[in-house]
Amino acid sequence: MKEFLPRRRRLAVLITHPVQYFQPVFAALALDPNLELLVVFGCDHGIQISNDPDFGLAFAWDCSPTEGFPHVFVSTAPLADLSRWQQAWLLAKRACQRIRRFRPDQVLVFAYSPIFITLGTLLLRQAGLRLMLRAECTDRALPRTWLKGLIRDLLLRLWYRQFEAVFPIGEDSNDHFARLGVPPHRRHRVSYAVNTAFFADLVRQWSPRRDQLRRQYGIGPTDLVLLWSAKMTNIKNPLLVVEALRQLPDVLRCRFWLVAMGDGPLRSSFEAEAKSVLETRCCFLGFRNQSELGEGYAVADALVFPSRQGETWGLVVNEALQFGLAVLSSDHPGCVRDLLVNRDDAPAGSTVFPSGDAMALASALRNLATRYPDGFIQTPMTSLPQPEGLAAAVVTALCQSK
Repeated sequence: MKEFLPRRRRLAVLITHPVQYFQPVFAALALDPNLELLVVFGCDHGIQISNDPDFGLAFAWDCSPTEGFPHVFVSTAPLADLSRWQQAWLLAKRACQRIRRFRPDQVLVFAYSPIFITLGTLLLRQAGLRLMLRAECTDRALPRTWLKGLIRDLLLRLWYRQFEAVFPIGEDSNDHFARLGVPPHRRHRVSYAVNTAFFADLVRQWSPRRDQLRRQYGIGPTDLVLLWSAKMTNIKNPLLVVEALRQLPDVLRCRFWLVAMGDGPLRSSFEAEAKSVLETRCCFLGFRNQSELGEGYAVADALVFPSRQGETWGLVVNEALQFGLAVLSSDHPGCVRDLLVNRDDAPAGSTVFPSGDAMALASALRNLATRYPDGFIQTPMTSLPQPEGLAAAVVTALCQSK
């Protein structure tokens, strides 16, 4: 008698472009023997050298963000075209046609913007396909007037009803979806994760060279190195670091260094102000690709992260904790509730301070210097979110659906 095997479930993914943080998620889904996967990218931004509107420079990722899973690109258009109505409409139709040919049981949509994603979601829904959502949505990322907040809430309440399951990126995100009417059985909270295997390789490569690198920079054994790893923009608030350092007495300030990775419109002013306070004890390394990040993390003792707007999570905190750095973060980023607040395993000296409060950041720096008079010892945090967690949650939601 012939034995009938259960049919493999088909999952399509709609996303704007390859993102290095999602590669291990898609690779884990592709390994599931009961699942057939297709990831549909709106464009190939990040694969070929092209201009990035956020970083303000041209580059390509050096970490193979499409390795290990079946995927297609619906275009080689610039990333900006996904936000332009005319081009986005054509690309969304093309993506929807490709997904419909795949005949998926469910479609996992990443985000609800830009226009390419919005239109693609509506077309998929109109075609009768069943949808799930992974989006970086919180209530605290951006300030809004009362009226804009009301209109946003009304639209999002309607929007979220299209999805059979949502995957909040953490506690802040889960609160947002709950407030806007997504019931508990449709919410599968999975904290945002970096590619932990990739960063484990960086830790193994760079951490043994820590002492050598610090000597090359001229950093003393009891000196404390603050790491900046972010765009240098107003919303990231880099000048707050300089303001806080200025408030320290000379005997403490002379122990601090600043190593900065990243670029942006405030780089020149940030660098000039930092040198006016720290003199030669600061190094601006510019934009660093993924494989080049390890040097900055290996040299540093504490990540300083004073963002004041637009930070739904803050994956740089995950990276710093995996290297064992203390984290001095404002209370704005969404990750602080999941990774820093009431966490006994966070590196000692980690602090969450009120956003925009230079005096509170200066106090955190004093505490760090007092706690480590003989120098800092990196202690990697072992209980960090894993990218495979999202893959497992997606499979569970897919299997639970009828």
